[in-house]
Amino acid sequence: METLLDGGSPMTRQLPLDLKLRPRSSFENFLPGANHEALSALRDVAAGISTQHLLLSGGSGSGKTHLLEAVVRAATVRGRRPRYLPLDEADHLAPDLLDDLEQECDLLCIDDVQSVAGRPDWERALFALQARSGTCVWVTSSTAPPGLLGFAMPELATRLSAGLVYPLHALDDGDKRELLRCRARELGLELEPAVARYLLERHARDLAGLMRFLDQIDVESLRHQRRPTIAFIRGLETREIDP
Repeated sequence: METLLDGGSPMTRQLPLDLKLRPRSSFENFLPGANHEALSALRDVAAGISTQHLLLSGGSGSGKTHLLEAVVRAATVRGRRPRYLPLDEADHLAPDLLDDLEQECDLLCIDDVQSVAGRPDWERALFALQARSGTCVWVTSSTAPPGLLGFAMPELATRLSAGLVYPLHALDDGDKRELLRCRARELGLELEPAVARYLLERHARDLAGLMRFLDQIDVESLRHQRRPTIAFIRGLETREIDP
C-alpha cells in the first residue's frame, strides 16, 4: 500500500489507496484566465515566500485540483515537504491518517474539503489538525466558501476561511479555445479548426471532461492510426470505435 503524497514519493503512513498526482499538473501549463491573482499567491506559497493560508473555491473544471497538485510539485522542487490529500477519496480513507501529520510536512494541500462536510469524524480530525499545525501552511479547495458547505462544526468553517479565499473564475470562450490548443499541443495532436470548434461546442461546459476526452482521442488516434477528424471523434463518442 502507498501513502500520502509528497510529490510522488511514498511515506511511512499507510493508506488503503495508491494516491498519485496526475502527470501534467503544473503552474506552467495552467491557463489562468481571470485567476492571475490566485496563481501568483499559490506560486508564493509554494516557493516559501508567503506563509498565508489559502482556500480556492470553484466548481468542477475550475482548476482547483490542477493548482493544488502544481503547488505540491513546485514546493517539492524547492526542497520543501508538501503533502497532498484528496478528500473526494474520503470514503476509502480513515480520519486517523491525519494524526501527527503536521509533523511530517510544512505545506499541506487538502483538496475537496466539501466531501467531508457533515461527517463528524472527519470534521473533528481536520479541526484538530488545523489547531496543531503551527507553521504548516494550508492550501485547501472546495466547491463553495466553507460557510456554505454544511459543516456541523461552524468553527471548522471559520478556520478554513481564515486565510485568503480565492473564488476561481470560469474561463471565457477565448480562454477555452486557448486551453484546448495548448493541451492538444502537449499531446502532439493536430486539431483542425473545425475539429476544435466541434469539441468546444460539445464539451466546453465540462472542461475537466474535455481534457480527459482529449487524452482518449490521443490514445485512440495512435491506436487506430487515424487523424482526429470529426467523424473519428463522433465514433469515439458513440462507441462505434472501440475505446
